[in-house]
Amino acid sequence: MRCSYAHPNGRDRCVFTSIMLLGALFALSASPAARVPLVSALVLVGVPLMTFSVAAPSRIGLVNELRLLLRGGEALVLRFLCLIAGRREMATHVRRRYRDMVGAAYRASGEQVADATDLDVERLMHARRLGAFAGLLGVLAGLGLPFTYPSVYTFGDGFDAVLVFGLDLVAFGLASRLVGERIVLRLFEATHALRDGSPSVSRLRATPLMAVLGGALGAVGALVIVSVGAMACAVETWWIEPQLHSLAQPAFWFLRWTAPNALPLGIGAGAIIGAGVGLAQARLDDDA
Repeated sequence: MRCSYAHPNGRDRCVFTSIMLLGALFALSASPAARVPLVSALVLVGVPLMTFSVAAPSRIGLVNELRLLLRGGEALVLRFLCLIAGRREMATHVRRRYRDMVGAAYRASGEQVADATDLDVERLMHARRLGAFAGLLGVLAGLGLPFTYPSVYTFGDGFDAVLVFGLDLVAFGLASRLVGERIVLRLFEATHALRDGSPSVSRLRATPLMAVLGGALGAVGALVIVSVGAMACAVETWWIEPQLHSLAQPAFWFLRWTAPNALPLGIGAGAIIGAGVGLAQARLDDDA
């Protein structure tokens, strides 16, 4: 669900609608209808997803987020090839071009992000690098489950293992990167609101608050990633065992086993990333 911020009341309507949907999901969870597997799946997956969409909404839309993700991968490969070939100037040009593309995308996203981007686009790029690091942690955590708990998780055998690994890589990769991107963007907006003329004062004010906010967003974001992993687990189990009658059973199993371990990891990673965003205040003295 993408919200429109062009109208002055667009954001308020979006938040109100999201809260109403959250209330409906909680009401469903307390009703006898929650015994139906489809409704239970809606509650278990929908509540974290709606909570995250309210706390860290998209500013540029899912399509533009995916476009920047693909262009970022392309720029990374080109820079790597340029450095191998010894063409450092070309690598710097590729980096600047991608930075300008990201800055243009977020400058057109609305007043909140545009002001912070205009102030210092390098801080935005720093925040996005932290988001990429968070995405990498999510991928490593998801793909490392069969190695950390071999008696609980498995990729399967033979050709099935290749398919399962590939689907897990895509699912955890996209979910972790998008979740990390939205978390750091929300932190980036918050640090802009807390800015002060002195970089030292800005760090003292922003870093503890951003660590707490990052931990909270990381917890909810981890549940979103686990929900995506649960859906991938259901599809993979159905692929390996076609006689499976219900996709809800493997999805619920994955949620039950994975969520308790994902929450501490999400809180810790979010707090560290939040502190990293809060410490990046070097250019705020331009406003003094």
